[in-house]
Amino acid sequence: MISSRISLSLTFFLVLGATAVQYISSSHPKTNKDGSISIVSKEGKLDTSELDFEELFFEIVHPKEISYTFRIKLAKGFGSVFQKPLENVNLVPTEPFNACGPVFNSDKIKGHVAFSIRGDCSFTTKSVNSENAGASAIIITDNDPLNEMMIDMIGDDTQRIVNIPSVYLPWKDGYMIKNALDKTRLGYAVINLPLNITNSFHKNKRKRAPWTQ
Repeated sequence: MISSRISLSLTFFLVLGATAVQYISSSHPKTNKDGSISIVSKEGKLDTSELDFEELFFEIVHPKEISYTFRIKLAKGFGSVFQKPLENVNLVPTEPFNACGPVFNSDKIKGHVAFSIRGDCSFTTKSVNSENAGASAIIITDNDPLNEMMIDMIGDDTQRIVNIPSVYLPWKDGYMIKNALDKTRLGYAVINLPLNITNSFHKNKRKRAPWTQ
């Protein structure tokens, strides 16, 4: 028993010391004091990754003019974690964009990622409406040009269950993405969410949007 505990402790610290950001693959995350997440899988295995709420990213593959890596933040208190990476899925602005009512373009959103803006209703409401439209996840951008901080998206008091991941995107990134999509006939972006970033992250930095440098 003592030997098993020592082995588990060594594994814990070795993984914790690795400078990697990995996908969340379990529905049982535990946030540690240092911001990392300890994950206990359904099989009872401990998996620790340095996935900080501040250090989650997604990338736009198309259109090329906004093909950059963007920093996002997972909601706290509602929504699910990413059970698997969403690769080459569409990021589709909801109609209406605030997603405070039924989403009319569910035919385009089903199986893809909804893109909405903060304001007029709770984050939970936007997430529920997007989930009802068939979204696999939702990215909610800020509506305040003066806010440059990564805020915590907190659920409301309705106790509604959100079964999809909900993430926050700063205003400037959201504004530039929405503006670019409005100018294209396509009307959506192709994205990978979340990114699996390893020690080579510095190589990906050149993909960060010029307005966030």
